[in-house]
Amino acid sequence: MSGEEEEEEEEEEEEEEEEEEEEEEEEEEEEEEEEEEKERNKREESRMENMKGKN
Repeated sequence: MSGEEEEEEEEEEEEEEEEEEEEEEEEEEEEEEEEEEKERNKREESRMENMKGKN
């Protein structure tokens, strides 16, 4: 393999790694958003229960 081919191969590997890292970050963000939504739903549900109890 020539030096140029090796360089191209290394660049491709780096790009793949970067893409994988980006995908992982996106997945983590989605999970965090889901958790936040669950928390909001719990608070809302709790608030509704409190309002029912006061009536």
